[in-house]
Formats: sequence, structure tokens, C-alpha cells
Amino acid sequence: MVSFFFVIAFASKKTIDVELIFVNDQDLTSLISILLLNIFVVLFISKCIYLKFNNKSKKSLNEFFFTYNSAGLITFLLCFLLSNVKLDLGFALGLFAIFAILRFRTETIKVKEMTYFFVVIGISAINALSNNNASIIELGIANGSIIIILFMLEYLINRSSPNKLSD
Repeated sequence: MVSFFFVIAFASKKTIDVELIFVNDQDLTSLISILLLNIFVVLFISKCIYLKFNNKSKKSLNEFFFTYNSAGLITFLLCFLLSNVKLDLGFALGLFAIFAILRFRTETIKVKEMTYFFVVIGISAINALSNNNASIIELGIANGSIIIILFMLEYLINRSSPNKLSD
């Protein structure tokens, strides 16, 4: 296994201390590949499903688009970088507890928006916490199935009531 390293030099008066920081290329590759998958999935859900099927003001849609993508990114990075600590399932459930607390501390948000927020946090936690337990193909299949189900549900709901605005 090849490792990359970075050299950091600290200048202190007349001496220079050099510290080598080793970066495991397997972990870095895993982080980058799963992060790209997560970003793609969250962007696809928020842009191609949520924005397409919800007839709301552009400002409101853009606020949720920003919220979903930033929450997905932060959740993924938080879970991925802390996955070496033995917190796996308890940590993921703790994120959902924080989500529930935030639900009651903020302005009223419709159930559909909260559901999409829950989906984004759930996908990000799944992707991050399964970094060594599942291949990128398995994660792609899991994420793809979530996308397909969301799309089908939105399509069926909007097809059955085309005159109503989505809640």
C-alpha cells in the first residue's frame, strides 16, 4: 500500500522542525469516491426531484435546495471523519435526535420538506458509515433505489392531483 505524505515545516528562531504527516491513499480514495457519490445523489434528489415536483416560490425552493445540499455535505463529512470512533449506529441515531430537536426549535416547516431533509441526512449517514462495509457499487444501488422510489412517489402524487400545489 502506497502512502502519500506531506511535509510541514515549522520555523522557530534558528531551527526548523519537520513533521511528516502520512495520508493513507486507500482512505483518501474511499473518502473522495463516496463523497462524490453522496454529492451527486443529494444534488439529484434536491434538484431533479424536489425542485421539479414542488410548485412553490423560487425563493422558497432555493432556500431548501441550499439547506438540503449543505446539510447532506456536513452530515456526510461528520459521519465519515468520526467513523473510526465506535459510534456507528448510536451516532447516526443521535443525528436524527438532533434533527427532531431542530424541528421544534425552528419555524414551521411542512412535512414534505422535513421528509426530504430526513432523506438527505439518512443518505449521507448511510454513505459515510458504510465506507469499509460496502462497495461503491452497493452504495450506488442503495442510493439509486431511494432516488427511484422518491421519483415514483412524486410522479404518482403529482399525476393524481395535477391541479393542486404540492405540500
